[in-house]
This record gives sequence, structure tokens and C-alpha cells, in this order.
Amino acid sequence: MTATSSRILRQAGSSFDALSYLSIQPIVSYAASMTDKTLHPDAMQTWAPQRRLTLAQARRRSDRVGMIRMFFVAAAAISAGIIIGPIVASSLNGSSQGITRISGDQVITMINPRFSGRNYAGETYTITAETAQRRRDDPETIDLKRPKLINEHGSEITAPVGVFYQKDDYLYLSQTVSVRESTGYELQTEAADIYVASSQVSGRNPLTGHGPLGSIKADSYEISEDNGRLILRGNVEMTIYPDRRDRPTPDLAKEPDS
Repeated sequence: MTATSSRILRQAGSSFDALSYLSIQPIVSYAASMTDKTLHPDAMQTWAPQRRLTLAQARRRSDRVGMIRMFFVAAAAISAGIIIGPIVASSLNGSSQGITRISGDQVITMINPRFSGRNYAGETYTITAETAQRRRDDPETIDLKRPKLINEHGSEITAPVGVFYQKDDYLYLSQTVSVRESTGYELQTEAADIYVASSQVSGRNPLTGHGPLGSIKADSYEISEDNGRLILRGNVEMTIYPDRRDRPTPDLAKEPDS
């Protein structure tokens, strides 16, 4: 090969290298740029948020949430009204039916009243009844239905009706009065005047009864709890049971007919 041909080949090779470089360079640059984009996806996602909301979108979303919340609150209130409403209505109706207006000429009735006190000796007594009504013209006077007087000794006096004069500690009983003495006597009469402060019981109506000693009958009577005496007056009849003579009995005193 001559020197001239060698020079031509060297020039051609250099030209080829230059052309190759020029043609390959854009491809390499494009490949490099593509490689940077494809080889680092996480970095690209980090710097580019996927769900960026605009201010208008955020407001629309907040409005929707508020409307949903109001809907649930309203639904809960309606449900509570449906459940609780009938209960409240029935209770109010029951309360209104249970309240009775009192006119000027009516009195208040007490149910199962209880009056307690002490007699002159300091012993306790209790008066109970099914109902009690204070009189409008005299509040210290109380009308009783089925009253019962019980003293500290265990004696009981009952009757269908009675009047308690609270200021005077005086109890009047009528209509089949029953007396159960602590000594064992059971007496019946039509009416009884009871002075609870002095533990005295008396009556001007016929009295009948029986006890440990026997049976008795009289036109009037007087009973004293303090000393255990039973005084009979008018047409007194007494039957003594011999087999019970040794049992304790109250002091019976018979007064002559007047």
C-alpha cells in the first residue's frame, strides 16, 4: 500500500468515526434521559403528589361530610322521638289523670295516717286509720275511717269510724267499738270516749265482753289503764268461770244502780 492510499484510509476512518459519533450521541443522550426517568420511579413519586386537592375540591368534600353528619344526627333524633315520645306522653297523661283539682268546699284525704304521742305517765300511744280528713272549719279535728288506738301495754281499741280532737288528745269512736285489753278482756260497745293523755276509756252505751274471769254486761263502763280498773254501771251482769279464777284479772268494781 502506498503512502497516498494510507492517508486516504486514515482520513476516511476519521471521517467515519466523526460521523458515527455525531449519529450515536443523540441516541445516547436520549437513552440517558430515559434511564434517569425509569430507574428512579420512587423519587419521582415522592416529589410529585398523586392526590393534590384544590381548595374548591376540599370545600366540596367538607360540605358533603357535614351533610352526611347532619343526616345521621337527624335520623338519631327521629328514632329517639319515636321510641321515647309514646312513653313520655303516656306518663304525662297518667300524671294528669292522677291530679285532682280541689274546690273550695273539699278537704284533703290522708291515706294510712299515723298520730303518735305520750300520756301523762310518759307512755307512748299510736293512732292509725285507713283514711283521715281534717275539717276545714277546725283543722285540729280529724275524721277517721277504721281508726285503731294502740298503747304501750298492747291494748287495742278499734272502730269503723272515729273523730280525733288532736288539740285535746281526745278520741271518739262509734259503730261497734272493740276493746282488747292487755289483761285478756275483749269488750264490745256502740261508742267510746277515749282520753289518750290520761289513758281513760268510758262510754254511756251498753257494754258486753268476756275475759279470764268470765263474761260481763253493763249499761255503761269506765276503763282505766293506769291502775287496771274496769268500772261497770247499770244492770250489771257477771258470770264467773270457776276453773279460771286463779288467772290474773283486772279489778272489777260494780256500782249500785242510780
